[in-house]
Amino acid sequence: MEELKKREKELGFKLLLIDGKGMLNKTLEVIADKAVTIPVLIDGREYAREHLNVMYTPTTLIIDEEGKLRSHLVGGARGFEDIVSGILNRI
Repeated sequence: MEELKKREKELGFKLLLIDGKGMLNKTLEVIADKAVTIPVLIDGREYAREHLNVMYTPTTLIIDEEGKLRSHLVGGARGFEDIVSGILNRI
């Protein structure tokens, strides 16, 4: 994820993480442990679950500049950053 974060400008996107369970203390521990520099939104009201259909972690939503959902990926995978980069290159 951090490598993908470094390519935001090049690929023309913004990367945000959402804690869909609103577990601030646990999220802060993970951020510190993994040295995450990506902004994290704490969703204690389950907006992502109710309005974006985010039911599992990790879920990746790719939304274009016009606000249109272009991809909804559930789960992690080898080569994840390449998969996301490929999608972004096609947008």
